[in-house]
Amino acid sequence: MAKRIIILSGERGAGKSIVCRKTVALAQNRGHTCGGLITLRRPDDNLDVLDVRSGSVRRLTLEPKVSPAVIQGRFRFSPETLAWGNEILTRATPCDLLVVDELGPLEIEQGWGWQRAFDVLRKSEFALALVVVRPELVAQAQLKLPKSAMAVLTVTRQNRDELPATLLETLEHKNP
Repeated sequence: MAKRIIILSGERGAGKSIVCRKTVALAQNRGHTCGGLITLRRPDDNLDVLDVRSGSVRRLTLEPKVSPAVIQGRFRFSPETLAWGNEILTRATPCDLLVVDELGPLEIEQGWGWQRAFDVLRKSEFALALVVVRPELVAQAQLKLPKSAMAVLTVTRQNRDELPATLLETLEHKNP
C-alpha cells in the first residue's frame, strides 16, 4: 500500500479526537479496515484509550495515589495501558486507515508512551494514517516521522464537522 500520513493538530478542545472517531466511523461504514488508538476524555477529565479495531477501551490515566505511574505534566499514565496500547499499535496494520491519537510530550520528548507508533508509521502497511499532535510539537514530530508526514491539518471548532468526510475522500483517493 502507498502510505500517507496526515498530522491533525489544533488547540486543546478543538475536536481532534472527534475528527478521528468520526473518520473511523465513516471509513468502517464504507468497508475500510481501521486500526490504531483513539484517546477518549471522560467527564471527570481522566483519559481512556480505544482500540479502533476491536472497540476495547482501557483506562489511560490514573488517580493521584495509584502506583506505578508514568508521569507527564498533570497526567499519571497507567504503565499497563501504555504497554497494551503499544501492542495494539504493533498489530494495527495492515489496514486502510491507521489512527494514532496522540503523539504528545510523553512520546516526542520523553521517549515513552506510544513509542511503537513511530515504527508502525515507518512501514507501508496502511493507505492513510491520522496522527494527532499538539501544535507546539508538530515540528519535533515531523523530524521523527517519515517524510510522508508533511501534511498538517489544523482542526478547529469551525472545521471539525467537515474534516471527516474530507479525510475519507483522501483515503478513498489513495486506496480505490
